[in-house]
Amino acid sequence: RRSRGSPARRSRGSPGREMGDETGLYNYTKIIPVAGAPTPAPAPAALPRAPPSSALISHRLCPETGRWRGAASVLGVLLCMIVGPALPALAAAAAWRGHTALAAALVVFIAVLLTTGAHSPRLCAAYLRAAGWFDAVWMHLTPEALANMKKSPSVWCMHPHGTCVGFGFSLNGAVRFKAGDDTQYAPAPLLEAVDERRRQQCDGVMAPVLFRIPLLRQVLLGFGCATPATKKETLGLLARGIDFGILPGGMEEVALYEEGHDRIYIKKRAGFIKYALMHGFNLMPAYTFGESDLYRSLRHPLYRKLCHFTLSKGGFVVPCFWGPRWWCPLLPRDDVPLHTVIAEPVQLPLIPNPTNEDVAHWHAKYVAAVVAIYDGHKVRFGYGDRVLE
Repeated sequence: RRSRGSPARRSRGSPGREMGDETGLYNYTKIIPVAGAPTPAPAPAALPRAPPSSALISHRLCPETGRWRGAASVLGVLLCMIVGPALPALAAAAAWRGHTALAAALVVFIAVLLTTGAHSPRLCAAYLRAAGWFDAVWMHLTPEALANMKKSPSVWCMHPHGTCVGFGFSLNGAVRFKAGDDTQYAPAPLLEAVDERRRQQCDGVMAPVLFRIPLLRQVLLGFGCATPATKKETLGLLARGIDFGILPGGMEEVALYEEGHDRIYIKKRAGFIKYALMHGFNLMPAYTFGESDLYRSLRHPLYRKLCHFTLSKGGFVVPCFWGPRWWCPLLPRDDVPLHTVIAEPVQLPLIPNPTNEDVAHWHAKYVAAVVAIYDGHKVRFGYGDRVLE
């Protein structure tokens, strides 16, 4: 394993670079410390494996899973993300080379992948074992967040996206409740606060383009908690009173990713606030410490222009990232624990037709809640010298 004093880890305190001048895409909210505010305590020498002794309600995911079993789960999903988009290109290449039988077989295979798929608890359990690869994967909730979840359905708004899968979102979100054994994958107080019906119905919304990728679509449907993040589908979940998770920063946070920098894209993301106001939902802000330290990524100006182009034209980003191992660059760092903190609940009023002023008011409260989570917990998880950008 890489030493925790490695250059990547020491870069933690490096200031975020302003990124908005070249394309206009990177319009993220940078949080500047308030003048006169106390200086954060220095970060601990090592990242803690165990939860801090505090009021947090904590649960560690699959602590008994071996590293290589965890690696297999990580690679399985990532390979689907790579091979799936390549299948149509392979079919076209086979047809061009005159291999009509192979091309026809690939077309049929792709058609089957794009028209089938169903929830599989076994697949969910297999993916959750990806936690074995990481130093540790923890879910933390405050008592206030738990109390608000008990009162009414909520939207888990999780940051940051990360550079590919979004391990905090996928390992500490709704998949935990789709594996067929909630007692193994969730803390007991959460199971007591949220009834079984709500847990079984919980969902998550993701970029619609992901559901048009062969193989990856099968994985998402197999999780049983994946819905395209369209206005119609999102409003449908809210109208039915279903708890669900969302990555508000979306693909823009993927484009913003840089190892050692904690960045979120939220300044111009208020649509989910409006929809939640229309149904009086709870917002549960969440932040995953460690998500921004798993991979290195390409930061060349030409690549950033490509990201801007694909986002504006197709609503997606082609991430370019690699881990520390030359023999398997798809594997992320395994010496970084992931700590997802769910706290600072924002209880929205029911406003069937919210005005722009209503949305702006509650959007500001949401941003403040995310900042409070980050600043309130960064020291205990080893990120005391960072600033949220």
